[in-house]
Amino acid sequence: MEQRILNKEDEAGDGVIPLSLMMAHLSQWDILLPSLWKLIQILLNEPEKYHGCRLFHLLMNQAHTGISEYRVEIEAIIHKLHDVLYRQLTAWIVYGQCVDPDNEFFIVPYSSTHNTSSIAGWDKFYKLNEEQIPSHLSTTLADSILFIGKALVTVNKMDKVHGSLHTNDNDSLETITKSLRTFEHTRKIVIPEEMRNKHLQLLLQLHSCHKDTGGTSSPWIRYPHQLQQVIAEIRRSTAAWLFQQVLIGDHGIHRYLISFRQIFLLDYGDWATNFIEAFATWRRTSFARTLNGQKDKSRHRKSTEINKDPRVTSRNNNSIYHTTAKSTMIFKYQELNQLLTKASIGTDAEDQLNGYSIELDNELIKGYPFADILFAELPFILSYKLDWPIDLFLSPANIQTYSQLWTFLISLKETQMSLNNLWKVLRDEASYGSERNHKISRYLSNDNEDSHQERFVWHMRSIMLFWIDIFWNHIQTHVISSHFQVLMEMITPNGDKKANRRSFLPNDKLGFEEIQSSHEKFLNDVIRGCLLSSKECTKVIHDILIICRDFCDLMEHLSENGEWIGNKRRKTAKTAAEIVNQWTKSNDFTWLERVQEIEEKFSALSNTFFRLVSTQSPDVKVNGRVDILLMQLDYNKWFSKSYIHS
Repeated sequence: MEQRILNKEDEAGDGVIPLSLMMAHLSQWDILLPSLWKLIQILLNEPEKYHGCRLFHLLMNQAHTGISEYRVEIEAIIHKLHDVLYRQLTAWIVYGQCVDPDNEFFIVPYSSTHNTSSIAGWDKFYKLNEEQIPSHLSTTLADSILFIGKALVTVNKMDKVHGSLHTNDNDSLETITKSLRTFEHTRKIVIPEEMRNKHLQLLLQLHSCHKDTGGTSSPWIRYPHQLQQVIAEIRRSTAAWLFQQVLIGDHGIHRYLISFRQIFLLDYGDWATNFIEAFATWRRTSFARTLNGQKDKSRHRKSTEINKDPRVTSRNNNSIYHTTAKSTMIFKYQELNQLLTKASIGTDAEDQLNGYSIELDNELIKGYPFADILFAELPFILSYKLDWPIDLFLSPANIQTYSQLWTFLISLKETQMSLNNLWKVLRDEASYGSERNHKISRYLSNDNEDSHQERFVWHMRSIMLFWIDIFWNHIQTHVISSHFQVLMEMITPNGDKKANRRSFLPNDKLGFEEIQSSHEKFLNDVIRGCLLSSKECTKVIHDILIICRDFCDLMEHLSENGEWIGNKRRKTAKTAAEIVNQWTKSNDFTWLERVQEIEEKFSALSNTFFRLVSTQSPDVKVNGRVDILLMQLDYNKWFSKSYIHS
């Protein structure tokens, strides 16, 4: 306005400028300036709410107006904001640097207050701040942007994280060799300049398209698919390079997946059998030591607590209890992990357990429903330590899924072995030899009450073992093996498929993300196939395993106390006094009543399982081949008849 007056553009003559003309020129600001003033007041009143990328949400809401002048100014501000965002994206995507001194970007470093020890190396550097993601950028797009920069950050920081080699005098030659190989592997990776230049060129083209609009509107709002296409192409390029450079050779993804199949999913059956047997022996000796220790402590307390202040004694006992409990937990942790190695000796799993360990954390184990089957007093799981570079591919959640499957499978296998071993316990061939077997055969031919009791026990064991055998074989054959074969075919190169040989390179048509997605699908399919996605099915399976274990424990207890053997070794008919004593003393047959209770519970649980599995969703039925399982379990219409009657 001042320039127009000085240039005398609006003079009406004799140097006179009409006031009405000046008011007409200023009238265009009558609506714009109050609107801008309100916007400034919003920013002044709530600076934290609209800080950094959160400004986009406010400005795009303000741009939805019928005042064209105000909309043009708001879009010009958005245009300038995108220039800042563009520079941040370029530094992050091309160079792996987060240039954000004022905390305005939606990608932020992990705070030092976070416990990063439980976070994989791939995820411990940066994360998304979802509150800062602009509303016109989807969360999926933000995840892709995070992935690209995180890959570069991880490689750039490899020298700091993995670049120093630490060895101890006690390390074996194999451990030192592996450390050297990993050390050399991590130092050879260099981000290629060709890839950086290609990514930078794509972003420059996007920015040039941004400038061509003349600042009237941002292309990331008008044409958001342009940004998505550029980010998708850069992500594919980065993922392919990362996968080919890192997860190869000794760190090939095939090697890890096959190892998890063999250990977590019990493909190494001989190792699983050895571990269960070694654990059973350890449990018996540990329980015996605990009983002896409690007796000794009880005698010691009685002799030392005389004439002492009860309050002092109580405090001392609590202190001793907590110290002893902690020491006992550490000792049991070491013993259980030694069992892993001991069980692998002489099997295919020998020297294949690096990274695997037993975990005893009670808080951690709460989410594993089958962790208490092997040892209710000390629940535990098998875990795996994610290290470079497999932590680029797998997340802690994946390992938790594998641990959940292991607790389920090892519990099922242990129940199967207990029922199989029960035959030896009840027959007791080693103690009585062939003469006793002849007597047993003669005894079984007699139609008396004891014979009926024995046949009832053997029948109970038979139907339990039938159920467990069918379920175990189905899980291993039709669920795990089937889905694992599909996974390996998807990630095996086409050339190797034709040659019918294994490879440790990914499929040429699958990138890093596609293989991750295939692995996630494999785990989800196995969980559904094992019926663990249903809480009702999980509880019923857990209860069935518990009732089978109760039956085995009861019969082993009877055998150890001589009650089972005493009944079986009767060679003469009962006298009248014995018959009267039998009917007057009901305690003689409490064990039979307990077996009958177990039989009733097992039948009820089996029928419930049959009904639940029959009504599962279609995806569970497909992934678990439920039709085959039900057909095998329903031998001679065992379940279907009772299901119809119920």
